[in-house]
Amino acid sequence: MKKIWQFLKQHIAEDFNVAYYGFVAVFLTCCIYYNYRVDFEDSFLDYQEGFTKFLYYFLTNVFAYVTPLLAYALISKNRSFLFSPEFWVKSLVALAFLSFDRCSFFIDDLASELFHPRMYRWVSKIFNNLLGIFTMMIPFLILYRIYDREEKHLYGLAPKKFDVKPYFTMLAIMLPLIVAASFLPSFLHQYPMYESSRAHLQMHVPEWATVAGYEIAYALNFVSIEFFFRGFLVIGMISVLGRRAIVPMACVYCFLHFGKPMGEAISSIFGGYILGVVAYETRGIWGGVIVHVGIAWMMELAAFVQKIFQDNT
Repeated sequence: MKKIWQFLKQHIAEDFNVAYYGFVAVFLTCCIYYNYRVDFEDSFLDYQEGFTKFLYYFLTNVFAYVTPLLAYALISKNRSFLFSPEFWVKSLVALAFLSFDRCSFFIDDLASELFHPRMYRWVSKIFNNLLGIFTMMIPFLILYRIYDREEKHLYGLAPKKFDVKPYFTMLAIMLPLIVAASFLPSFLHQYPMYESSRAHLQMHVPEWATVAGYEIAYALNFVSIEFFFRGFLVIGMISVLGRRAIVPMACVYCFLHFGKPMGEAISSIFGGYILGVVAYETRGIWGGVIVHVGIAWMMELAAFVQKIFQDNT
């Protein structure tokens, strides 16, 4: 934790601006309030279909990413990045693929057509978790070859330095908080992400096998998320934004959580910011992967235990 704390102190010393950080705080507060006041994501965005759904997600992500950057340009009077073709190509391509990943409007229909009714829901959820490998990783390896191949960091997949101890310490700190949160109705309404189905009956395997299959795919989804947010939006944007890449990434990351409980959306701002700083300093994403997957699996386990306890009482 000491090393992560040092990273944060150094970053804040160089990046902090009262007006800019104050604007971002007000901006995110208003966005969070609006989303949960009118249920924007769950009652509007998720109900769109086809290209319209993609377009709305794209505009929402652009709004989340560009607004803090425009504020920074106005406050700091540093606007050079706005005239960089690399900035616009990278950011717009990234937000387009993120929006496509958020839509995944074809996955459910495809799974329904190709798989038995007992299996299609389980298969659909696994496909949705694995989709990020194709929408949030592979396309950006092409951009890497165009813009950043001389950097040798592969957007964090090949870190220059990596110490696992601070990240397991973070997980140990999070464990009691997750256990406490697991007693809340809103937590149990959202978790576990695994949904019991009859897929194991169709495949003639015990249900723990379908649980394990889902949880592995769930973990791989977080690898693609870390690669996209901390790898591409931070490490990949250093060449045009420097340290300024972290705050807009954290804003988009907050918007990613708008379909989850409000507390999770708020905490994602701080979590995304901290992991962004670590990725910036280490040029690696694997620490973030450890934290992200560890927290996700602990939340799943806590929810499973709570529901088993409730079923037995």
